[in-house]
Amino acid sequence: MEKVWLAANEWERSWWGDCSNTIGEEIKQYYYASLIGIDKYKIAGGKGTFQFDLEGKSILDIGGGPISLLLKCINFEKAVVIDPCNFPKWVEERYKTHNIEFINKKAEDMELTGFDEVWIYNCLQHTEDPEKIIKNALKAGKVIRIFEWINTGTNEGHIQNLTKEFLDKYFSGRVEKLNRHGCFGDAYIATLDYTKQIIIPQKFERIKKKRFHLLGVAHLATNKKEAIACAYSQKVLKMAQMLKSLGHTVYFYGVEGSTVECDEFIPVVDKATLIKVYGDYDYQTKLYKFDSEDLVYQTFSKNAIREINKRKQERDYLLISMGTWQQPIADAVNISLTVEMGIGYRGIFAKYKVFESYAWMHNVYGWVRQPDGLFYDCVIPNYFDPKDFEYKENKKDYFLFLGRLVHRKGVMIAKQVVEAIDGKLLLAGQKGEGGDLVDIDSPNLEYVGFADLEKRRKLLSEAKALFCPTIYIEPFGGVIIEAAFSGTPVITTDWGTFSENVIQGKTGYRCKTFEQFIWAAKNIDKIKPKDCYDFAMNNYTLERVAKMYEEYFCQLESMFGKGWYELNPEREQLDWLKKYI
Repeated sequence: MEKVWLAANEWERSWWGDCSNTIGEEIKQYYYASLIGIDKYKIAGGKGTFQFDLEGKSILDIGGGPISLLLKCINFEKAVVIDPCNFPKWVEERYKTHNIEFINKKAEDMELTGFDEVWIYNCLQHTEDPEKIIKNALKAGKVIRIFEWINTGTNEGHIQNLTKEFLDKYFSGRVEKLNRHGCFGDAYIATLDYTKQIIIPQKFERIKKKRFHLLGVAHLATNKKEAIACAYSQKVLKMAQMLKSLGHTVYFYGVEGSTVECDEFIPVVDKATLIKVYGDYDYQTKLYKFDSEDLVYQTFSKNAIREINKRKQERDYLLISMGTWQQPIADAVNISLTVEMGIGYRGIFAKYKVFESYAWMHNVYGWVRQPDGLFYDCVIPNYFDPKDFEYKENKKDYFLFLGRLVHRKGVMIAKQVVEAIDGKLLLAGQKGEGGDLVDIDSPNLEYVGFADLEKRRKLLSEAKALFCPTIYIEPFGGVIIEAAFSGTPVITTDWGTFSENVIQGKTGYRCKTFEQFIWAAKNIDKIKPKDCYDFAMNNYTLERVAKMYEEYFCQLESMFGKGWYELNPEREQLDWLKKYI
């Protein structure tokens, strides 16, 4: 491989020639900078140009070549370019004049650390071992910004064919199809920010590998097919994924046909029982059927109790997904660390509770007449896998409504707004029934049916905005964050979780009156898709939220020590509750 790389390196050096005319590549670099977030440092320069003010940060540019973006930067503490090509002597002199250190070696061999940021753009195709470079970069800096072309094939100078699957091992990135500023093709773009990762206090990691008994819902198999429109099922599915990513043991109790990441799947209800009770109905056109008193839930409870009692050990956790509907199970198995893991309902019972939003926690406190706060209740938001979505900056000319087509979801508000501005609204989701059947007959509306995972991804990524004008107090409204992962702004009402999860004028608009909804729809292009995406990536990924749950579970383990008075002299921060805007 070294011989192949040496030939590729010589090809790259020859391609640059004497480095005297690089304007085409420099225009592309400015575009790369905007895509990976370096534009946040942009300031006006002289004669209509601009520069990047790095605000005293230290930057490492891997593979920066003869025209590193650092040459367009000012006010840095330290700037280093590492590149194995032998460029003309004057290139190194220019770097030196600008106080940039140029290291002429392979990034595979570097042992650099202590940088605020590491930039990698359009270079890994040329390298001998991109995986080793990425690992070195992760050691070198707190923030990693990466732009790389993918699915290009190989040639003499580009010996690596990078793929999203390979890069996703290290980054939760997005893929964009570029066709401007001389850039054409599929680009992988990501920012990994370790300053926004939570470090769990070491003292509370008494049991690093915890054991969890996770309850699914009884009326659906927990998967991304028939349960894709069930928020509770999707939380269970992703909770298991988070727990396994942290190295914990997961016992999952659910319906036959579930596909949950776990150490053991214990089916406690079969599909035949569901069909016997609910019939073989089409979940794509009708709302899900369920009743806490029916045979399905009775069977689920009876079998789950038996199976949990077979497996439970001291200091295990029981994770509740459906509140009082699963209380009979909790009462019968008597596990002390029983946690309602993501409350978006009113029927609470457990001593330890995690709510989806502060708005909903306080709403439920009022509902149950709880006037004082409870120290072991907390708020942890819903969580998402960025790989389920596709980020797009270029949108099509339609608005989207995605969810149950019922009156309290505000469908009529969305309909009236698009009619008033003569816009187009696509509606996707299960239709209401009886008195909840919404009139969607309008030349401005198009019903596109049930949205499976792929249709959901496409609709969200291409919509110019998502309408979510829920009339009731929304506990979380996961679709607004799904839209954000897709780079799509939202238009919502102004109560419930929207006050926490929609940043006014940055990720969408919250509205009170019909006039405000119309203004928001007409001015939705003022919202930048990248701002929506960054907000979601910084606050709602599985990786981010998993650390919040881990902190909470560590707090609960103090119950086996001094409880609330347990001290932790090793704590260095309280970032688990921090939100990044």
